Amino acid sequence: MKLLGRRDGAAVSATYAAVLDGVHLWLDVDGRVSVRESEGKQLTELGPHPHDLTLLTGRSYDVLAGAAPVRLAASPSPDLARTPLAPDGVTQWQVERLEDGRLLLTRREVAATAELESVDVRDDRVHLRIRPADGVQPGCHLLLLDTDDQVLVSLPATAHDGLVETLVGVDDLPPGYFGVLRLAVGTGASWMRIRRRANDLADPNHAVLLPELFGQAAGGPAELGSARPRARLRWNPDGLLALRSIDPDEAGQSGGGAPQ
Repeated sequence: MKLLGRRDGAAVSATYAAVLDGVHLWLDVDGRVSVRESEGKQLTELGPHPHDLTLLTGRSYDVLAGAAPVRLAASPSPDLARTPLAPDGVTQWQVERLEDGRLLLTRREVAATAELESVDVRDDRVHLRIRPADGVQPGCHLLLLDTDDQVLVSLPATAHDGLVETLVGVDDLPPGYFGVLRLAVGTGASWMRIRRRANDLADPNHAVLLPELFGQAAGGPAELGSARPRARLRWNPDGLLALRSIDPDEAGQSGGGAPQ
């Protein structure tokens, strides 16, 4: 429901505001909640709590209780949570507190990504099941990219029921390359990164321990846990999947900083 209202009334105070599921605003104020696109005049009423943001297409909105601006009593404190992507996979909302305390909702679009459905270990390889955002395209492979998004390795994959399945082993790592590899699905001409489903953590590595890849011991293949890892699956801060290739001469040392 769209309304035309006065620019400002008496401010309404709130102590909590968050978009917990990527598409609804949780706000501790009573009565009708509306938004006004920044620098605009038209009000859009959001409906019942939690307030659905699906139909909003602008970049930033002032949040109002009726026609009065909502002010947050304090800035949202940093914690372990982050706002997940909306169900469309490309929209992300952010709650901000302006210098005068007014509550602002900002919306940004991110590149389409594939979701990691599951990961497990099969013998000496990691098995990935991935769901691309726009379905499986012909010629789809698992791609290992460097931090400049150059394709270093293209690995075969099979497709069924909208999923891509593939295996990664130590012998698939690009020779002589040590450091972060970005994982993607697609072709050399068109690909997308792989993300954690419903990622709502500031550091998604706290969610679950991802598998590691182990090299071959002198006497034959090493059992998992019996040797130093040659590669580690990790999430970057945005919840995108990466693989850190470790120099065998440094395999006993720390894995380094956050993936990219």
